[in-house]
Amino acid sequence: MTYDTVALCRSEPDAATVIGALVAVGSDLKMDTVDAAGLVQLFDPGDGRLLLTVETARLVQVRGEAERLLGVTLDDSFGGRVWWVESRAPGGDPRAAEVTRRFTTALVSITGGLTWADR
Repeated sequence: MTYDTVALCRSEPDAATVIGALVAVGSDLKMDTVDAAGLVQLFDPGDGRLLLTVETARLVQVRGEAERLLGVTLDDSFGGRVWWVESRAPGGDPRAAEVTRRFTTALVSITGGLTWADR
């Protein structure tokens, strides 16, 4: 089972913002993309294992949808719109889970917003 996190961002996380958050996690990590699926992945440089997969940011179009899906409360500072960035780590890997948490936290520190995790 994967460890999933969501960054609920107040401002749109463009490519430079996402890359900045990825670098903040660890500049030593190897990065690759899966262009056809809109994914960015980070790998351990030593053994090559997958640590993090990040999906392309999506604007949540339906007011209240993030709250309904995640059980969170978005305050008025979101202005009725929120950018959803989902990331996941392979289950059972404490380092991967930490990388995922650090990425989500770094992204939200840049864009404003809040984080959610499935555990």
